[in-house]
Amino acid sequence: MKIPLTLLFLPAAVLQGQALPGNLTAHLKEAVCIHLDFVQTRTLAALSRPLKASGSMVLARDKGVIWALRRPVALTYVMGPKGLMVVNGDGSKERKTARDAPVVAQMGQIFQALAQGDWHVLDSFFTVTGEGDPGRWEVNLLPNGPASAFVKRIRLNGGRFIDRVRIEEPAGDRTELVFQHQTMAAPLTGAEAALLTQE
Repeated sequence: MKIPLTLLFLPAAVLQGQALPGNLTAHLKEAVCIHLDFVQTRTLAALSRPLKASGSMVLARDKGVIWALRRPVALTYVMGPKGLMVVNGDGSKERKTARDAPVVAQMGQIFQALAQGDWHVLDSFFTVTGEGDPGRWEVNLLPNGPASAFVKRIRLNGGRFIDRVRIEEPAGDRTELVFQHQTMAAPLTGAEAALLTQE
């Protein structure tokens, strides 16, 4: 899954989220809506083989995130102004709290921050550091306070785009998302807009 970013104009810099200059995220604000595909690999300490999944994602600036698993099961997470909603494979909908799905809720906030070009919304949850240059960079998010109970570290790697996200959990489990087939040309469909407003 690839999300266009203009991160780390400062070569080999170590950046705190509170001090990121506005020009680092200006490009993201130009992308009103991003559609993309992803491949997800979840490795559990208790299992010898990783679990594979794939699906699509929609990042809509100022509206929210649709995270849709297609294989091996159909399950969609919608993170919008009204909170977190899960759409099951049969079309039924359930409202959830961040406590019900803490990692999904936290990732929703991260993706929204990227889409909006605003790292400050993460200040209460993470210390954000980065290094590299525009051609190849890495951003690390270390949790503060309660978030450390379910996330050990989140690492984002990319160049012109975000190439990959790795989520490490305290118990040793980890999830990796690889992004591909991104497009910024298509607007929200009617169905996507309805999901984000949770109608």
